[in-house]
Amino acid sequence: MRWAAELAGRLPGWLPGRARRRRERQAEDFITLLRQSAALLQAGRRPEGLWAELAGLHEPCRTGNRHPACCLHHALADADATVLLGRPPWHDAPGPGEQRHWQQLAGCLAVSREAGVPLAGLLDRLADALEDGQDAHQAREAASAGPRSTARLLGLLPVAGLGLSALVGAPPTDLLTGPLGWLVVGTGVALAVVGHLWTRALARRAEDGT
Repeated sequence: MRWAAELAGRLPGWLPGRARRRRERQAEDFITLLRQSAALLQAGRRPEGLWAELAGLHEPCRTGNRHPACCLHHALADADATVLLGRPPWHDAPGPGEQRHWQQLAGCLAVSREAGVPLAGLLDRLADALEDGQDAHQAREAASAGPRSTARLLGLLPVAGLGLSALVGAPPTDLLTGPLGWLVVGTGVALAVVGHLWTRALARRAEDGT
């Protein structure tokens, strides 16, 4: 099914659900990176040479940009170059995905460097926390799937009602022959818009966990 994957990669990024799936995949890749880092550190690797070895475990992207935010390979290669220059990584150029994840990684490095806390344990605990957050997010997505489907169905009911009225010989244009018809149509449209916005607000609050 390589053709399907290639076709999906060429689809516009604004298509419904694609941006969400990309964020979830980037979060999963970041958690995997944390696990790999902790495993290498526990095997005796030094933090200074960690990023170059990790970069070799990830394929570079094919965009040719070589920007830290384009893929994990270039982000890790940039981090290795930053360490060689004597600067802490992930401060000025975070990698792909959510910036807060890279800030948390930079915080773990700073705590380990300043307080002497083992970095492997910090990275494992950060990975555990992010996995718990992913599980909670997926549970909220599953819980909001039903209300979203119901809202879409209710949004289609007015259109179905207009179609039925046309089938029984009462064209919707007859409503627009007088001020009462315009009032009914305007009120219906206003209520539909308010209901749609209210449903979106409730779903957004559920996704944010508020």
